[in-house]
Parts: sequence; C-alpha cells; structure tokens
Amino acid sequence: LRCAIHLLTLAGLIAFSSTKLAAEEPPFLLPPRQDLSRIRSAEVTTSRGSFLVELYPEEAPWHVANFKYRADKGLYRGSSFHIVQPGYIIQGGALKHGVKGGGMYTLPAEFSPYRHETGALGMARQSNDKNPERRSDGSQFHILLGDAPHMNGSYTIFGKVIRGMDVVESIQRGDPILEVKVFVRR
Repeated sequence: LRCAIHLLTLAGLIAFSSTKLAAEEPPFLLPPRQDLSRIRSAEVTTSRGSFLVELYPEEAPWHVANFKYRADKGLYRGSSFHIVQPGYIIQGGALKHGVKGGGMYTLPAEFSPYRHETGALGMARQSNDKNPERRSDGSQFHILLGDAPHMNGSYTIFGKVIRGMDVVESIQRGDPILEVKVFVRR
C-alpha cells in the first residue's frame, strides 16, 4: 500500500490515507454537508460566451465538490470541448498534459431522479465493461443538447444550464474553456 496525500481544498486541511489505487481517488476529501449546500451555481466562460449552471450538491456531493475543486485550481482553464455532436451532447474538460494536480481519478456514481434532458450537466465515464461501478471521470464533463433518456441511471447528473443555452448550442469542437467560476452562498 502506498501513502497518498489528499488536499481538502474547501477547508484547507491535509489528510493522510493508505490506499492501493491512490491514483483513482479524488485529491480532496468531501466537505461537510453544510459547506456543500452553499455551493449553488457556476459560470463557464468559453470563447463563444458564458453560461450559468445550477449545481445539485445534495444529490451529487462528490461531483459538485470535484467541479469546485477543479475550477478553484484552474484545471479547466485552457482545456477545450473535444466532443461536439449537434442536437445531442458537448463534452470538455479533459486533462491537460503536464498540469500538476490534474491527476487521473474517478468519482463514485451518484444517480438521482434528475433526467438526462436538454441542459443537463453530467460527468463522462468509461464503458460498463471497463467500469461496472459506473464511476465518473474526474475531469471531463458534458452538457446535453437534447433529451437522452438512454443515459438515465448510467451517468451522474450534477447540474443544469439555467442561462446561456444559446452559448452552449453554439460551441464547436476545439473551442476553449476560458474560465470556470463556482459560486458559494454566504
């Protein structure tokens, strides 16, 4: 077993744990529920404009905490939308080569009653044969451009676009993510 250091970014604490697959664990600890419940929205700025997403910390605490962690570290800045399928989905946020803290890790599946419909914000994952637990990728997120009921119960939804869907629909393959800001209520 290797010793892994996990940084708790929301509280600024350091915790130690032993693990066999340290590379698959998130580089942060899950904040207390009262802190998570204050994380409500995020603004994603692209080369085509900005859009606002509502986040679901009660239903997908690991995914919301992860989105905030990555946004705060600037890990989405400069990544691009590498999958664009008009009328279906856009996907971005892939790891950038040579970025410290990017790490390969997964998140536990957090399925909820939310449906995969236009504007749903979810995380990518590997196929069932490689990932029977349906754990999410730690970096890549997607936004649906149309309803996709076949994804229900297979991918975690952790938010939804509430303003700027026209910007989301205008995104082209290769368009960069300029900034992601996650907002925390006082």
